[in-house]
Amino acid sequence: MPRVKFVRSLFAIATIATLSSAPVMLQAAEMHPLVVTGILLDKVTTAHPTPQYPRFALQLGIDGRVQVKVKVQNGEIVEASASAGAPMLGYEAKQWIVRCWKFKPEVTGVFTIPIDYRRRA
Repeated sequence: MPRVKFVRSLFAIATIATLSSAPVMLQAAEMHPLVVTGILLDKVTTAHPTPQYPRFALQLGIDGRVQVKVKVQNGEIVEASASAGAPMLGYEAKQWIVRCWKFKPEVTGVFTIPIDYRRRA
């Protein structure tokens, strides 16, 4: 009989924990910013110049694709990271975006900016 009470108590605790944590999980999910790709830049930025081809990468013959991910809060870039096959291109693209791009003051979110560095023959 004590084992049945223990199992019932354990079941009750698990049920209460599950039900009480559900609203917390929903709030946390709502707080995560949406990752946006493929939207018109004019809707979220006031300035978005095309990054320059890094001089050293051009001299070394380095091409590649870069994905710059920026976190924006109220129009300000608060975090930026880049993924690229060539770290030099990723670093330069990230620095260019942080330095030269301006987002509209009402914009908040995470944006992925694709950049394709290709030398022209």
